[in-house]
Amino acid sequence: MTSAALRDLRAEFPALDEGLCFLDWGASGLLPARTRAAMQAFLEKLAACPTAQSVWMWGEHGDGEGTRGRARAAIARMLGAKADDVALVESTTAGLQTAAESARVQEGDNVVLWEHDYPAVAIPWTVRARSRKLEVRFARTKDGAPDVDDLVARIDDRTRVVAVSTIGWTTGALVDLDAIAAETRARGIVLAVDAVQTFGVAPLDVRAVPASYVACGGHKWLCSPLGAGFLYAEPRTAARGRPQRFGLLAGRPARHSDWTAWFRSGEGGPDEEVVFPASGAALETGGQPSWPGAIGLAAATELLASAATGETLRHVRDLGDRLIAGLDTLGLETISPRDPTRRAGIVVFRAPRGREQELAWCDALRRRRVAVTPRWSKGLGGVRVCLHAMNLEADVDRLLDELRALPR
Repeated sequence: MTSAALRDLRAEFPALDEGLCFLDWGASGLLPARTRAAMQAFLEKLAACPTAQSVWMWGEHGDGEGTRGRARAAIARMLGAKADDVALVESTTAGLQTAAESARVQEGDNVVLWEHDYPAVAIPWTVRARSRKLEVRFARTKDGAPDVDDLVARIDDRTRVVAVSTIGWTTGALVDLDAIAAETRARGIVLAVDAVQTFGVAPLDVRAVPASYVACGGHKWLCSPLGAGFLYAEPRTAARGRPQRFGLLAGRPARHSDWTAWFRSGEGGPDEEVVFPASGAALETGGQPSWPGAIGLAAATELLASAATGETLRHVRDLGDRLIAGLDTLGLETISPRDPTRRAGIVVFRAPRGREQELAWCDALRRRRVAVTPRWSKGLGGVRVCLHAMNLEADVDRLLDELRALPR
């Protein structure tokens, strides 16, 4: 039975009760009503500038008690971290790139990845490997996730980084981060985690899973606007590694308390030292931030946090059980784990005739206002169904009914 908190959450997405069966949160989520309202209010004020102060947004939406500070604080609470450990970035990719730039690697070192991971996890390392003679090693797959034994076997005394996602994006199998993190921590290896396909559904506590970096775009399960996300950096890691790019506003002028004082002094110049604190927040490597992105991310994250993540995870696993049972009845093969403790919100199944039929089925379902997505990595995958806190048993049943009507 859906709790009152989850029913209230669904009410923020009116399209779900207006004919749309949305089961594609892992591609790009829907925008909640309150998030849209917060962003609209900002845009209206940006157009009018009612106080005749052009930089009014810094006071209202900046760091500290402002919206950007609220966004960092909300994310940090979900991570079991401090707000200063969190940088606001445009996407998972931007966060992973910054983590890669900050990690200390040199010629002859190696990085361990997973053979079926999302390309954005690998690109920062595969590109660098071409020019810096950095070795990239790929761990094999077992039961839809990295084979931890194989991954550990590829680590040696020249391994500097392990980069991996929290879940198989084309299988729905949770990655054993506990085992991987225990190994990387014991050896002093940087662990960079892509959490975009679980954050907001499955808890991730960095006090229990000591990741060096956690990157996450907000537009999927966090239901924020596109172009808003975060990068967490473990404090000691943030102190040791510095990015190759520096965002002016992530630091402060050495001879002034802040940039406002610098501007007002009339004495500042480009030769003045800028101090960057040894914290995750200093990894905001751009200049002016995305104000609408931060406003949307704060509103959406606070909304989802109001329904405890633990309850969300139980709910989506129950929906997954219902879906898998229905797929069994239809004679369709599920490649996601049947054990609910080994999955979060993603369930992937195969069509009888393979990829072309899976593409056709997804197109047909879309025409019936049922949103699912075909996803594969090196041939591993199928039709991906993404179940969130806002979904109901009726959504699962509608998908099953529509599948039953499709040609085999």
